[in-house]
This record gives sequence, C-alpha cells and structure tokens, in this order.
Amino acid sequence: MIKNLSYEKKALYVFIIVNILVWSGLGLIRSVLPTDALECIYWGGLHDFGTPKHPPLCGWITYTVYSIFKTDFSIYLMSQLFVLAGIWYIYKLAQIFLDENKAILATIMMEGCWAYNYITGYYGFNPDVILLCILPIMTYIFYQCITNNKTSDWIKLGIIVGIAFLNKYQTVLILSAMFLWALIFKREVFKQKTFYISVLIAFLIFLPHLIWLFKYDFFPLLYFESEMYDKSLLAHFIQSGVFLIMQIAAIAGILVLFGILLVKQKTPIKININWNKESAFLIIFGLLPLVIHLLMGLIGGGNMRPRWGFEFLFLTSIMLFYFIPTKELSKDDFRCILKFTYSIMLIIFISMGTLLSVEKNYRSRYPVEIVYKDLNTKWTEATGKPLKYLGGYIEWTLPLTVYSKDHPQIILDTNNYKNIWINEEDLKKSGILVIDRTIEGLERYVHKSCPYLDENYEIKPIEYKFTVQNAYNMPREYTVYYHIVEPEKD
Repeated sequence: MIKNLSYEKKALYVFIIVNILVWSGLGLIRSVLPTDALECIYWGGLHDFGTPKHPPLCGWITYTVYSIFKTDFSIYLMSQLFVLAGIWYIYKLAQIFLDENKAILATIMMEGCWAYNYITGYYGFNPDVILLCILPIMTYIFYQCITNNKTSDWIKLGIIVGIAFLNKYQTVLILSAMFLWALIFKREVFKQKTFYISVLIAFLIFLPHLIWLFKYDFFPLLYFESEMYDKSLLAHFIQSGVFLIMQIAAIAGILVLFGILLVKQKTPIKININWNKESAFLIIFGLLPLVIHLLMGLIGGGNMRPRWGFEFLFLTSIMLFYFIPTKELSKDDFRCILKFTYSIMLIIFISMGTLLSVEKNYRSRYPVEIVYKDLNTKWTEATGKPLKYLGGYIEWTLPLTVYSKDHPQIILDTNNYKNIWINEEDLKKSGILVIDRTIEGLERYVHKSCPYLDENYEIKPIEYKFTVQNAYNMPREYTVYYHIVEPEKD
C-alpha cells in the first residue's frame, strides 16, 4: 500500500513522524517541565470544573496522562500528538481549497510557524496547544456542515465546540468567524433544527463549567482582566503593534518558504482575490480572530501576549497558495521547498536545543530533589509536622509539589479572590512554608497566603541558596528567602 503512495504523500507522512520525534525529544533537554505544564498537572489534581485561569479540560488531560505514565516525556509526546492532529486537519482543509500536491506542501510549510515547532519544548502542554488541535478541527467540521448539511456533522460540531469551550474561552473568536460567514452567505442555517441541536449539545457539555463559574462569581475572568487592563493610552497602541508584529514574525518561516517557491518558479507576486464563498471563508476564518485580538488590545491595552494569536494562524499557508497563484508544482519544486522546510526545522531545533542546554535557569533546571529535601528538613525541625502547604510565586512552588513524593498543596494565584481549594481552618492547623526570590515578595506572599494573620505579624525571612547547573555542569547560584508560618496550637 505504501508503494502506491505518491512521492508527495510519502513526504507528508515522513514529515509528520520526524516532526513528532524532533519536537517531543527537544523537551527532554530540560530537567523539569515548563511552568504551564506543571500548572496543568496541578490543576487537574484539584478534580474541579474550573481553574484560576481557564476551564478545566487541559488540567484534566495533563493530570491523567502524567498520573498514568509518570514521565516528563509523556507530556511532550502528548503535546506533539495534539499538534499532529491539528496539522492533519490543516491538510484536510487544504484539500478543500487547493489541489493535492499544493495541499500537502502547504501543510508541510506550516513548520515555518513557531507554534508548530518550538511550542512543545518551550511550553510543554497548555490550553494553547489544545487550540492548535481544536481550531482546525472545528473549522473543517463547520465547512462540512455548511456544505453537506448532515445531521451527523452538526452533532460533531456541537461536541467539538463544547469541548473547545471547556479548554479556553478564546473559542468564542472562531465562533465569531462561523457566525459572520453564515450571516453573510448562509442565513438559512439559523432556521435549521440541526443548528440548534448543535448549539444545545455544545451548551450541555459546557454547562458544568458554567455552573461552576456562577458559583464562584466568574473569578477566572479576573486573570484575563488583569492581563488586559492598562491605564496608559499609549500602551494600548504599543501592545497592539507588538502583537501584530509578533504574528508576522511567527509566520516568517512560511513567508520565506513561499517566497523561495515563487523565485524558483519565476512567478511574480500577484494577489488574486475574488469575493466568493470560498475566499470569504478563508479571509474571515484566517483574519477575523486576529482583528478581534487587535481591537481588544486597542481597547484594553495591558499585556497582549503574542501567543494568544498563534493558534489562529492555521490557515496561513493555505491562504498564500489560494490568493497568490503559483505554477503547477513539479517534483523538483516540491523537493526544493521540502529541503528548506527541514533546514528551518534544523535551525530552530539547534537554536532551541542550544538555549535549553546552556541556560542556567531555574525554570528549566530546578534541582527539585535537593531544594525540597532541604526545605522539608527545615520545616520538620521547626514544626515537627509534615509539610502540607507551600506558598509563594508558583515558579518556585509548582516544581516542588509536582515532583516531590509528598506533593504538598500550593496556594494558587486567584487574582485576590478567595482560594476555593484551600480550607483556611486546616491551613491554620497545618501551617505553611512560603518562598520567594525577594524579601519584599516573601512578605507579600505570606499575607496573601495567610489572610488570617494579624497585620503586625512578624515575618522572619531566612536566606536559602541553591545551585542550578546546565547540561554542561556550569553552575549558577540562586538565593531565595523562606518563612515558616507555624501551625496554630490547639
């Protein structure tokens, strides 16, 4: 069967396998998982229908996988499997708008987008990785719904939309694209029973989290509000400008690859946009979510994280091939772009691998076993009780609780909202060890972790030093401070 495949189809399958192996393996250079992945593991362990930042899906998945396999590699591999699913549905979308060989090449060229290569080694696994998978699937199923109008497709759409909303609220942006396209080209959709069946299914899947949000006054949205709000009017324009520049930078590899193809074929750049259902579909789904992000930045200002837009770049290479005509691909053209694609992969892999190898950063080289043993010993000597709670900045506490055998609970940042996962009475009886990089930060986190403490409570910072070593055993010393809030006596 493999022998009957075309050269281009074989190249696609080989690319997928290489992509999984390369980017899953990159993360193993680290000695600890990225903070985002550690957060998800901890959130999943709460067994709740919400987290301080996002809906619960990512936490549930990450915690389950890590609990079963108990290795960092399982998280990196899972991340790449999600990316692979997204890539496969990009290919299925490309088949709709392009001929087969261009569809394959457009899919492979997505390697030129940051989100489809470095993200696993840098972020491990988080809701953004799930979006890389879900958004192309949602878009493809929606296209099938409006094209074939099968009840089964509408049911699938309802299921995937519901699941997507259990992952991240940004799902609403792709729904905005669906709504706008249908409003312009297929208004009869809103009169169909199958459409409302789809909406009902999505709502029922999301309902447990919605009930949870009402129960706790929608406090996870405070995280988004805290990221967006900024009093400076100039910041609104600066953040939006930076966001736009970073989106262009993220697809720079794709633009380079497409440019090389045009030069090789000696094809002039000629943009061909004929407004019809197909072109409008690509424009609306490819650009509307990014435009909404830019408007959010202009209105809200604040910290517009560039990665919020990366997941919505999945139609980039398809749009390039669709709107900028190229000649029919020869095997030589295909091989040329394939070689340059692997060159980009190699350059990014070497750059990222070198960075992760030489850096002496606690985020990737935290000596968890040593630090936890030392701090736990100090705690036991001072209190005579087991260490049950940790407080402080999560980048210091998360690795300790995920990797240590005791798994002490941590005080999560709930944006000044009451921490619903901590029983204050138990906290008083058990006490807490608080860690931070600075004395000022330590004092702040002590009072934030233990709101029951008197304002005049005396905090006694204790200095603690530990050494981080990179892959070449080059050391860097870190100094942190900790304070023991002793258990209240009966």
